[in-house]
Amino acid sequence: MGLREAIATASDPASVMERVLAEALVLVPSAEGAVIELCNKRVSLVITAATGNVADSVGSVLSIANSLSSLAVRSGVTQRCHDATSDPRVDTKLAAELGIVSMICVPLRWGEEQVGVLNITSSEACAFGPADEASLAGLAPFVSTVIGAAVDLASCTTELLGIHQGAAARTLGQGHLDGPSEIARARSAFVANVVCPGAAFDSAARDRIEQALTGTGLTIVLQPIVSLSSGVVVEVEALARFTAPPARGPDRWFAEAASVGLGRPLELFAIERALSLLPELPEPLRMAVNAGPDTFCSPELLSLLETSTPGRVVVELTEHVGIEDHPGLRRACKSLRTLGAKVALDDTGTGFASLSLVLEVAPEFIKLDRELTSNIELDPVRRALARALVAFGDETGAEVIAEGIETVTQLETLIDLGIAYGQGFYLGRPGSLEDLAMLLRTGDRRQAPHDPAVGLPLGRRPWDSAEAWRTQLQVSLGP
Repeated sequence: MGLREAIATASDPASVMERVLAEALVLVPSAEGAVIELCNKRVSLVITAATGNVADSVGSVLSIANSLSSLAVRSGVTQRCHDATSDPRVDTKLAAELGIVSMICVPLRWGEEQVGVLNITSSEACAFGPADEASLAGLAPFVSTVIGAAVDLASCTTELLGIHQGAAARTLGQGHLDGPSEIARARSAFVANVVCPGAAFDSAARDRIEQALTGTGLTIVLQPIVSLSSGVVVEVEALARFTAPPARGPDRWFAEAASVGLGRPLELFAIERALSLLPELPEPLRMAVNAGPDTFCSPELLSLLETSTPGRVVVELTEHVGIEDHPGLRRACKSLRTLGAKVALDDTGTGFASLSLVLEVAPEFIKLDRELTSNIELDPVRRALARALVAFGDETGAEVIAEGIETVTQLETLIDLGIAYGQGFYLGRPGSLEDLAMLLRTGDRRQAPHDPAVGLPLGRRPWDSAEAWRTQLQVSLGP
């Protein structure tokens, strides 16, 4: 398909030009406005599209013989103006009416014919530098091709676009500009976003996720889950951490992966990496792994568990807001349990949907959301909900795990409420296998041989004070 046909099927000419202008403002951050001026029978230039501080200029007509734009058209050379109030090349009256003080005028050529101008503007003097001028000039062939195809000035093929892009690259290579690689990347984003909005972002996001899927920049850390009655570490949650740029939390990495269709592969890869650590965990510790609904119901997850030790695995269902396929979830839970794995429901208690899902999934573990744990010692409503979840768990055979325990007062309150297990920085930070081994050596010398899910009777406190609890459990496990 030629570029003309591709653009015709994607959008109308006006929206294509608007897209060009929007990307021009992104490419040149100091710009306040942008216009496209098209030649009219070689006697004038008509502002056909405009945005920013010159958005109201559409329809304005400039003489082909008396403006900086007309000079760009006649000479075929990009023109830059530092101050329109004193530049003799500028139509000062029109510039004043439009509020333009500095500008860059980029001629648009179609074959041998000059067809118009891309004009970038600012209300400040000296707003643009040589790098801005060179970057826009290098894009002129591409912009000409896109606009020409959109307004049917001539036919154009993808091969012609390729030639123009090559010419643009050669233009960029001339001169001595600061940061040529940055200009090239910005120019690539311009091209991609004009032809297909969001494509540049999607392409960069996909590259990041595919790099993570090679194992580069992705590590697994383990956070202990502790019996609140005994202080014994009974389980660890495997958490993904990303060290590759950009610096951000794992939730955003997984959300980005989902946005480019790689959510399930990234989750499965993280689970696979986590399960590879399971043989090194001392028995009878379990490992909890996180899975969104798509991964939770996938046959690939079952395959991973089959090659591991599923009897020591708890699969936590995460991101379950808006789930509609309850029958699919029930089938997945049955398959997981057939293998010997157990099911936990993450972030429970923050809304009716999460509570109703408890009834559908019937998890072995209910994880109390950290929003409920926060200030639970001060809020009777939070305590009432937590107490209700404990009662529900007693009726259905589910144990409650409180997330986000960060203070001794939260810990004492949760114990009084009958919460079986806890997780949080106060009890142990996420860390490596070596860090976990340190915790087990120094903070839990009494690992029980029985099934850790059973624990000791609720209400039994082996330490007489919160300070003793801190001494027993609070071990630094790294950042």
